[in-house]
Amino acid sequence: MTENGKKRSHPLIEHLAVEGIWKRLRDLKVRADSISGSRFFGALLLVLLVLLFVSGALMALYYSPIPGAAFDSVDFSQFSLPFGEVLRGIHHYSWNLLLIVMGLHVGRAFVFGAYKPPREMLWVSGVLLLLVVPLFAVTGDLLPWNQKGYWSTQVRLSIIASVPLVGEAIVRVLQGGPMTGIVALTRFYALHILFLPFAFLCLVAVHFHFISQRGLSEPLSSKPATRKTVPFFPIIVNRWLILFLLTTLILGLVARQWPADLGDPADPTDSAYVPKPEWWGLFLNQLVSLFRGPFSVIGTVVIPIGLAALMIALPFLDRKAERRPLRRSRVMLPAFIILSFLIGLSVMGYVEHFGVKGK
Repeated sequence: MTENGKKRSHPLIEHLAVEGIWKRLRDLKVRADSISGSRFFGALLLVLLVLLFVSGALMALYYSPIPGAAFDSVDFSQFSLPFGEVLRGIHHYSWNLLLIVMGLHVGRAFVFGAYKPPREMLWVSGVLLLLVVPLFAVTGDLLPWNQKGYWSTQVRLSIIASVPLVGEAIVRVLQGGPMTGIVALTRFYALHILFLPFAFLCLVAVHFHFISQRGLSEPLSSKPATRKTVPFFPIIVNRWLILFLLTTLILGLVARQWPADLGDPADPTDSAYVPKPEWWGLFLNQLVSLFRGPFSVIGTVVIPIGLAALMIALPFLDRKAERRPLRRSRVMLPAFIILSFLIGLSVMGYVEHFGVKGK
């Protein structure tokens, strides 16, 4: 106790001079449903991001960004180190699950009109996060220096090169020369572990800033007056920690049972190798294959950038206060048509690459 009768903080808190921050966290009240069955995806996304950053940092301790040694370093860390296959498997499965959960998170926000005023910038920051995430796969696929990663990168670079005006310049910057070699691997590695994480964390900070300032959207079936609140610390923190432990355990067991595939070392002379696209890029791959020759820019630039711009502009186009999905047919119907089109392209891509033709 202090001289004026107030309870003293923990000595460590006093030594670090963070009493004010600790008091704000201790007194912070948030909605009781912040981590619940109806608001689950955001918390799970944060869990997966932590798992990706931690597992990636641990794998980087044994990684060597040199074409002749990159594959061997990944092979050693996965198959020779204790729990190496679990570590890389958690990184692999966390990434795939992140894409699914992020899509569900954005989809839920769209369906229930969570982008409506005053949360326009909360939606915009979320969409920007969604657009940055695939860049981690684009840069990360090359790092193991295996057949799939090398030739997938070659395909993506050729697509980028076809973009008018800036495509070839971007490829030169990424490759650092006429071929994908040590300079390209080093630049992809730096982008993957330094520049992209920094940009992503900045966007996450902006996203959380708007959450703190604008709050979560109200459930359609409840009134703000009936909303219950609970202390952020320890109740919400403990819920998140339980979710983190359960997710880590489940992904660890999955990684142990089904290890992430490494494949064969990259062979730049094996031009007969045809990489299969990832499941999340099937619709983009089909767009590229649908538009050829002088119309290729439609599939590589116009449609993808148009869809991204439309998502960013959505809160400023749909200004009505109505949030119930059935009463927003002017927005829901076009979105359903676009989603059906993208799913159709993905199905076509799956049949082509993994179905009868892909065997």
